[in-house]
Amino acid sequence: MKEVFVRNLLLAAVVFSLGCGGVAITTNPDPVPVTGKVVLAGKPVSDVKINFQSTGVGLPAVAEVKNGEFSANVVPGTYTYYFSEGSKPAAFKTVPEAYRSGSLERQTEIKAGSTLDVSM
Repeated sequence: MKEVFVRNLLLAAVVFSLGCGGVAITTNPDPVPVTGKVVLAGKPVSDVKINFQSTGVGLPAVAEVKNGEFSANVVPGTYTYYFSEGSKPAAFKTVPEAYRSGSLERQTEIKAGSTLDVSM
């Protein structure tokens, strides 16, 4: 009985080790500068945060929006963006509900030299 257990244990170890091969470790590319403008009804938005959420390859990033402009360093990739509360909670209340969470219908490709102009 003990011999059957040992044989099954060795067989399980061999099968397990065969299924775990091929793990590849990769690194993310370096972040690139991204700039943009944000307006609501034609007026610059201020005191909120713009959040970049990856929909593929990339890492989350956040930037402060001041006087309708922002700049951030973001890993190249495809992102959705949304706004969150910044330094003045009242400013966030003016952001339309549709822009308070990410949406696959609102995606942007980030690459070196990207600009993003958001008009709400």
